[in-house]
Amino acid sequence: MYPPKFGYVIPESIKEAIEFLESHDDARPLAGGHSLIPMLKLRIIRPSYLVELKTLQELKGLRKEGENYVIGALATHYEVKNAKIPLLSQTASVIADPQVRNMGTIGGSISNADPLSDYPAPLIAMDAKVIITSSKGERQVEFSQFQKDMFTTDLSQGELVKAIVVPLLQGYKTVYEKLERKAGDYAIVGVAVALKEEEGVIKDVRIGLTAVNNKAMRAKASEEILINNSLSEDLISKAATAAIDYANPTSDIRGSAEYKKKMVKVMTEKALKSLVRQ
Repeated sequence: MYPPKFGYVIPESIKEAIEFLESHDDARPLAGGHSLIPMLKLRIIRPSYLVELKTLQELKGLRKEGENYVIGALATHYEVKNAKIPLLSQTASVIADPQVRNMGTIGGSISNADPLSDYPAPLIAMDAKVIITSSKGERQVEFSQFQKDMFTTDLSQGELVKAIVVPLLQGYKTVYEKLERKAGDYAIVGVAVALKEEEGVIKDVRIGLTAVNNKAMRAKASEEILINNSLSEDLISKAATAAIDYANPTSDIRGSAEYKKKMVKVMTEKALKSLVRQ
């Protein structure tokens, strides 16, 4: 299908972009476009204007800052992959295909808030924060609060994601396991795990789930089963089973709800067992 007609605006600064978005309720920001353009073609959204962001230097860059990585909203999946950020770079490497990874951006992806996208699992597991900018200044929000529902975020009209802040996770073992119908597809189930051990005992563990609910979930009950214990077949099975409680998927072309629930356990087990081998 062809998208509806729309105006195309190229601001010279982030201030100009925000002012235009504030004054036009039906304007939408455009970053990489790999989330937005398909929705336009399917006429799920019908904005009167698209505001191009790719020329705005304030939204670019990726750097270490203290104990964190600060990732500009316009950082592409390819740039995130090459930054070697524990867990997040692993996730970026399996997003879609090379064309999408070269053009799609992390800010555009999380702003679209597709419940099947990959980034939410590691971001919620890592306790990531989102820096949001507007004419009123900047504010910072936990990623768990940034995502409100499917395709719904904490962004108000005229606000933009400026950057994402994630911790270094030094000393952690990390893995992202993704079940997909075909290479490059959206996740049927995605499981992100970061685990820190001392002398074989788990001292911290974070488990993020994507594509299992209207938004990414943190499998807290599974984490509680694992904490202060050593990984074993029985413990992994118990933790993976507990993760099912966070799944409330819907049936679609990628599988039935019942199948997806079962795959939450399977993929959580797979992720935890892969950490044993690291």
